[in-house]
Amino acid sequence: MIKPDIDQFTLVLQTTGVFDFDEWRDWLAKNLISTFLVKSKMHKLFNNFDEADVKLPEGYTVGYSFNNASFYFCIAYHEVFSKMGVIVKFSAYAWHEYRKRYEEKFNEPIHLHNFFKIIDSDDYTFRLSRIDMCVDFFNENIDIAKLKHSIEEGRTELRYGKY
Repeated sequence: MIKPDIDQFTLVLQTTGVFDFDEWRDWLAKNLISTFLVKSKMHKLFNNFDEADVKLPEGYTVGYSFNNASFYFCIAYHEVFSKMGVIVKFSAYAWHEYRKRYEEKFNEPIHLHNFFKIIDSDDYTFRLSRIDMCVDFFNENIDIAKLKHSIEEGRTELRYGKY
């Protein structure tokens, strides 16, 4: 069995409203974060959301995470450069835990397309700034080292979508 899936991904939230410089730092960025947490239901699935106890994404100055979590998840913003928006970073394990807990709590599976629907808000727009895919091979008798060498030598080609 070959199982393609989503590994890690990063979202950027941008406010839809007009605001002045101080509003971003004083309350607007935090409001976007709060809206995201409620819409995604993360506040119901994880505890200890507070100032980040993980390394912030490069270039961001204020960040939050679920402290003492066994995965990397961070929401951050730059207090001066509002054009950077609010970044939301899910590691592979954070996304796995979110999906597992979501299904246990709400009795329905969640995938990225459903996730995008539930986080939709009038307060912000969002875009996917990074997504890493993974492929797991189960009982396929594939020698990964040979496959890697074959790809590097140009004998094997990877394709995505229509070709």
